[in-house]
Amino acid sequence: MRHDTVSYSGSPAQSGARPGSREARKRTTRDRILDGAVAVLTEKSFVEATMEDIARAAKITRATVYAYFPGKVEILRALVARVYEVADGVCAALAAREEWTGEGVRAWLHDAAAAWREMAPVIRVLAAAGSTAVGDPGGARDRSLAAHERYVTLLADPRRWPGTPPAEARQRALMAVLQMESFLSIWIAGGWSLATDDPFDLLTDAICHLLAPALRERPG
Repeated sequence: MRHDTVSYSGSPAQSGARPGSREARKRTTRDRILDGAVAVLTEKSFVEATMEDIARAAKITRATVYAYFPGKVEILRALVARVYEVADGVCAALAAREEWTGEGVRAWLHDAAAAWREMAPVIRVLAAAGSTAVGDPGGARDRSLAAHERYVTLLADPRRWPGTPPAEARQRALMAVLQMESFLSIWIAGGWSLATDDPFDLLTDAICHLLAPALRERPG
């Protein structure tokens, strides 16, 4: 397994579209709309915000916004997908490391935290809007389960877990992801104040404990 550099951004170049191509321009416009929506929803509630507000923030016409999204609900769902896209990149970055070590896990968590800081405004907007605003609760649950199945599949590769039952490897991988996601979301996006000198020390210990059978060097 190679240690590849994985980007967390959804820019056109990184999504496979050639710079200047029609696909790249469409992706750029779509991202401008989503960025505009985040700016608006940071200041206004989901109910108060209008598509006109979003168009104005994105500096495009309202007709263009409607050409990409039928309404605000679809914009929220696209923002949810953006968060999953970032989480996909974070988990892929750990999976791409040739070996897992305590030092490597700590470095990965630093990179994950940087990605969460970029995504924090989106996470706060989605938390404020609430799950009911997104609609389709069954579909939202299915998307969450599918996303976490992707993460677990990446991290529970049997080649990393010699001698560990597959079911245990999957549970450990899931618990590690959930630990990372929940901690970074509460700390960075939620604004939780930490009094510890270095929050990555404890977080690394917790993740390494869960990944211990797959680590090249055992923690402690």
